[in-house]
Amino acid sequence: MAAALILGAVVLLAAGGLAWAARLVHVSNLDALELAAKVGVPDPVSALDWPELRVRAIVPQPGDQPLVLLLVGWPAHPQRTATMLLAIDSSDHRSVPLLSLWCATQAPVSPTRRDGADLELRRRQSLERVHAALIAEDYTGLRPPRGGQARRRAASRQGLRDLLVYG
Repeated sequence: MAAALILGAVVLLAAGGLAWAARLVHVSNLDALELAAKVGVPDPVSALDWPELRVRAIVPQPGDQPLVLLLVGWPAHPQRTATMLLAIDSSDHRSVPLLSLWCATQAPVSPTRRDGADLELRRRQSLERVHAALIAEDYTGLRPPRGGQARRRAASRQGLRDLLVYG
């Protein structure tokens, strides 16, 4: 009888370990696929094109339609920030606390575009998700500062022309 209990515990422990490993592989695959999709965008024009963002501030707006104002930043480029106005489903009482938690812990978040203005924010290395609709975005901070990449590219092309002409 004792041997059967021990065998049952071992089998249960092994099954739990396999299920946990499968979950980790699934989450890692999600992270890898989302990152691969973002690498193809060399100069993002929206925070939704960033491979990763961090929620710096969240301001929920009271009213009939729950609106949330988010200030987000790109960790790899601290000078790039964006302000997004999101509409969350009125029956969704989990999104605002999740976004607040992500803001407080500075959790890495993966943004994904969906149909139309719909988007999904997913905490990296997790299955926690927030579904919303993007109403407006201010990404003026995304443009390279004076002397940024556009100027360097132009200077590089001019230098190449000079080399070919005067070489």
